Amino acid sequence: MNELVLKGIDGSNPLGFLAAIGAAVTARSFSPSISVGWRKDYDAWRPFFLGYEDNETAFAKAVKAALFATSGKPFEIEKKLPFPLKRLREALKESQIEANPRDRRNIDILGSFGSEACTDKENVNFQDTFFRMVRSGDAAGQGLPFYALSIRNSTGEEEIYRTLFETWDYKDKGFSLRWNPCEDQRYALRWHDPSKNKDAFALGTMNGANTLALEALSLFPAVPLRTDLATTGFFKNKQGRVYFTWPIWEGAVCVETVRSILALHDLYEETPPRKKMLARGIMEIYRCERIAPNQYYRNFSPAMPA
Repeated sequence: MNELVLKGIDGSNPLGFLAAIGAAVTARSFSPSISVGWRKDYDAWRPFFLGYEDNETAFAKAVKAALFATSGKPFEIEKKLPFPLKRLREALKESQIEANPRDRRNIDILGSFGSEACTDKENVNFQDTFFRMVRSGDAAGQGLPFYALSIRNSTGEEEIYRTLFETWDYKDKGFSLRWNPCEDQRYALRWHDPSKNKDAFALGTMNGANTLALEALSLFPAVPLRTDLATTGFFKNKQGRVYFTWPIWEGAVCVETVRSILALHDLYEETPPRKKMLARGIMEIYRCERIAPNQYYRNFSPAMPA
């Protein structure tokens, strides 16, 4: 069976991991038997796909076409996140009617936004996902959903190819979702004042990686847990610090198995049981902290093995 290695992806980067999962989720539409695993390549964990029988260029083209065919509905409800509970309930009911066993992508993405069972203190908006790292709404009232649409519209075949098969060059402009640790660019650590020249020495983004990572959200539902909302992939330690944790597995598995792996309880122990994980084929566990450089946004710290 042909093996397609995504040599542009570094599995120790949270955005890279999410992009790889999003690529697998997207590829199911044109290659239903596709499976994803990881292997060491050039001192990094790189994802590989089985079940796709063409070359890199054809894969990037097929992924772009599949993304173009997906609906922007989940990101068109409101410009910011979270939004009124009533709107979420209406969207969930509509998506439930449209969903079928072969395609439940929209309702799964809505399920990653938050839960109608957990609300704010005023009981107006729902509590939202830990993946929302940007402001709920900026000065123009725009947040993650608006940014997501803009990023999707800025992503073509070339951006997909660069993300999956080339060293990341960060030459794209536009919004980012702050899922890459290198996007923690604090003013005090810059050589130039960005308020005087916002484009000078500014690090760009990878639109293809962010677009694919958005599709991965369908595997990271936000669910009620005791009296709070829990986001799949995240846990709080005893000191209340929040961490994102993800596994690297050796054998190629289908997307639904990936969904199960991501929900393994043992991954979210403060010290995951390594021997138990190895017996399941999980070769590495990465973890990064969800930090708050200021009151407006969050970032991921550089990842470390858990």
